Amino acid sequence: MTEKLRRGINAPLVLAGIVLALLGVLLRMWLWLQYQAISYGDTGAYYRLARVVASLNLDRYDGTRVPGYPALLALAGLQDERAWLLQMILGWLISLLLFWITWRTTDSAWGAFTVGALYNLIPGQLFFEANLLSETLTTFCVVLSFAILVGVCKARSYGVGLFLIFLAGVAASMAGMVRPLFFPLTVWYLPFIALVGARDWRRRLLRLALYSVGPLLIQGGWLLFIFNHYEMISPTTMAGYSLVQHTGEYFEYLPDEVASIRDTYIEYRDAQIAEHGVQTNAIWEAIPALQEKTGLSFYGLSREMGRLSRQLIREHPGLYLQNVVEGWLGFWKAPVYWMPSVFTIPFVRVFLQGAALIGRGICILANVLFLGLSALSLVSRTLRQNFGIDRFAVLAGGMVWMISIFQTLVDHGDNPRFLVPLQMLVVYVVVRALWFWRQKRLFRGG
Repeated sequence: MTEKLRRGINAPLVLAGIVLALLGVLLRMWLWLQYQAISYGDTGAYYRLARVVASLNLDRYDGTRVPGYPALLALAGLQDERAWLLQMILGWLISLLLFWITWRTTDSAWGAFTVGALYNLIPGQLFFEANLLSETLTTFCVVLSFAILVGVCKARSYGVGLFLIFLAGVAASMAGMVRPLFFPLTVWYLPFIALVGARDWRRRLLRLALYSVGPLLIQGGWLLFIFNHYEMISPTTMAGYSLVQHTGEYFEYLPDEVASIRDTYIEYRDAQIAEHGVQTNAIWEAIPALQEKTGLSFYGLSREMGRLSRQLIREHPGLYLQNVVEGWLGFWKAPVYWMPSVFTIPFVRVFLQGAALIGRGICILANVLFLGLSALSLVSRTLRQNFGIDRFAVLAGGMVWMISIFQTLVDHGDNPRFLVPLQMLVVYVVVRALWFWRQKRLFRGG
């Protein structure tokens, strides 16, 4: 080995990376032996669509979900354990991507290990990989797209940078094709693509053109599919029903002209409130009865419920905004989605319940610090410099803010679950801010 090569090796970084990779493998091997794949209310719908994807006959695809997660289930052979295994592989890769992102944006092996390890050690993240839901795949696509953009800034070759820009567009598009909430991600990245690293307008146009190939073909093609088949301009055919999650609370204010819809929904809503205390998800139980009352198809009813909901929002904006604020606050609660009863050894179950509580506390603390850092960064340039609020922090933090607002505007249900794919970007922003703040203090002390 030459002296030049020895100087080029960052021993602490290599060691941290190896330890992180082994930690991720060992934790998931243990979890594989002790835990199981967990189904939720949405899992059946994903499997139904996965069977359509596996048949390669998309004319039968009903558009109730975007096809990204059903495709993963189809790739897993429609088997729970294989899907969980794929999600654990994705989770392991997520931790390594977070490690790489943090290192490239801080030059700190310790900070990189901290962020990567927290993904593996926070139960709310690790256990979610066993849930047969779309969040782990969404997290992978989001983190991958962010990592590619970091690579764009660090690329030494112009050609490599352009290729990475194209890949960033594909990865960001795939996030939206797994979870429609992330459709705006491709738009959020546009200013970064246009402005960073290219002063000549011709190069900016080239970068934008290459980046736009993925969104236009993937997301644009999907929107065209939905429009041609179901006459909706939406990522899914469920948008109208989702809005009822907001407006269902005040459906009484609809006029008598739509009394059959109004009264039928209120009946199901009141039954849901009596049983669960909230009206959330009452619409899914009410759909068959609403179709029978109106004679509308599933898709026609979705369009009608969307129209009525938009009417209610225009006429009662205060009630809508009240739900918006409530949903936005709920977004930051960081619950842990898992099933402790699967662990049969009492000591293990109690230990993991304690770990889950601590992990949730870490996430809530990170969320509070993130919100505080965001506020402080807006009012003080000095604080922005002290906390290292650069383009990478703005890119990641702004993404979290955008989704936190968008998710509560379009849905009012399980809002805390919408943060799962972004929780580690919140942690990343906070950890790197604390690292930069510490570096500033050490520098001043010296």
